Amino acid sequence: MEADINQMFTEHDIVPVLIDRAPLVFAKVAYRSKKLVDAGKELTPTEVRFEPKVEWCADPRVLYTLIMIDPDSPSRTEPSNREFVHWLVGNIPGKHVEQGEILVEYLATFPRSGTGYHRYIFLLYQQQCRNDYSEVPRVSGKNRTPRLRFSVREFAYRYSLGHPIAGNFFVAQFDEYVPVIISQFPASSEY
Repeated sequence: MEADINQMFTEHDIVPVLIDRAPLVFAKVAYRSKKLVDAGKELTPTEVRFEPKVEWCADPRVLYTLIMIDPDSPSRTEPSNREFVHWLVGNIPGKHVEQGEILVEYLATFPRSGTGYHRYIFLLYQQQCRNDYSEVPRVSGKNRTPRLRFSVREFAYRYSLGHPIAGNFFVAQFDEYVPVIISQFPASSEY
């Protein structure tokens, strides 16, 4: 039996803490490791190190925005960097994420040792029109600092995105791949 999306997003403190209302349906998020994101189940940083394929019931005539966040940075008990944005793509034509406007490049998860489980949340929004995202800084996969203290709620409001139409999430904790990810950042970049 498929998990109830509203129940899962509420039980994991996503609704109403980060967003006001749960998405309508689960998005399919598949990693190259053949691992699927499944409503709060655990995946490892090693399994999710490459950008996933995200699918949902998309209207080919509509544009979408995809956001992936970690609200538990640097830890769930002390989320002072809430929310850390791992991926942000706007003006996605229909289901073609790869043709969207990349605002924040995908960054693999890197929960620090001893910080416990982090939630990684994917949210899809249906846009009313083509959005002008020119004021949003473009962030490369090597840069952490502009990703800190993002707010899905404020971003959705600013760009009239409404409530998410699809979403999913997983949890992850430190594994041996995390130091590899961290080593790719400049020494001066803030966590």
